[in-house]
Amino acid sequence: MTVAVVIDTNVWVSAFLNPDGFPARLILAGKTGNFSIISSLPLVDELQEVLLRPRIMKIRRATLTDVEVFMTGVVAVVQLVPVSGDLSLCRDPDDDIILETAIRGRATYVVSRDEDVTRDLDLIHVLRERGIEIITVQRLIDRLQLDVA
Repeated sequence: MTVAVVIDTNVWVSAFLNPDGFPARLILAGKTGNFSIISSLPLVDELQEVLLRPRIMKIRRATLTDVEVFMTGVVAVVQLVPVSGDLSLCRDPDDDIILETAIRGRATYVVSRDEDVTRDLDLIHVLRERGIEIITVQRLIDRLQLDVA
């Protein structure tokens, strides 16, 4: 069985800001076939919107070309699944789209740095019933025994 992972926007942004950090290394492991990366158009659109924020671009000292290159790499590696936007499970309605993406994409894991997602016990229980585990970057690296040094 192939491991399928939905990567939350905050992990993608961390990888963009620090190309040598653990989020970037995790994504590289997905790009090289250690697991498949599942996403949806709303998540891709959200990522692009966040990366283009002046604060993010200033931190990275990024240009529009840097964002375009990063987004091209994202789109090339993710498997897009259709979502309706009708799911309502999370305390933060903005997080529902990542959960719907995971459910529709039959993900094994949702990797996130958002404590609203990683510490919501009701949400964790609902997703576990569907065979999906919410997990942090480091835990996923450990769980999949990825060599990301």
